[in-house]
Amino acid sequence: MEIRQAISMYLTAKAFGDPEFKTKFENPNKNLDECVLFIQYKMLEKVTEEQKKGGTACVIPSDDEIFALAEQYYLDDDLKIDGNTFNNVKVLSVSATSFTDEEKAQMRQEAITKYQNEVIAEQKKKDEERRAKAAKAKEKKPATPVLVPDTNDDGEEPKQETKQEAVQMDLFG
Repeated sequence: MEIRQAISMYLTAKAFGDPEFKTKFENPNKNLDECVLFIQYKMLEKVTEEQKKGGTACVIPSDDEIFALAEQYYLDDDLKIDGNTFNNVKVLSVSATSFTDEEKAQMRQEAITKYQNEVIAEQKKKDEERRAKAAKAKEKKPATPVLVPDTNDDGEEPKQETKQEAVQMDLFG
């Protein structure tokens, strides 16, 4: 099944069950071709964001995501779409597309690689945070106290006084 057919069937069923959506769906200023262009635009935004993060130039949306975007297109009266922007963007529904075993293996490997890179990046971030905390804690640590012997004003250590025997005095006698 082609993506346009899948979207059309979904929107028709939604309009049948939702009278409010039906009035939006029957708007003469809206059409399925422009709806697909809107979905392409949103997927292009998503690809651009992934590329900015260093990710892949391939985004595979779920059917639910595509259908939600199709609904959004019909619900928003102010959307204007320029189709010239999307010459190399294709929108595919995973359930409406069959992949060869080689394509599936490649997509699986890309997903694994992407996940591994994300895990590595997250671990590096945690390590950097841990090092920064350790460096900060080291800076804040008070200096170890050093015992300094008492000295006289002239800088010499005082001499130990020798014990003297106490003198007894009889004051009342």
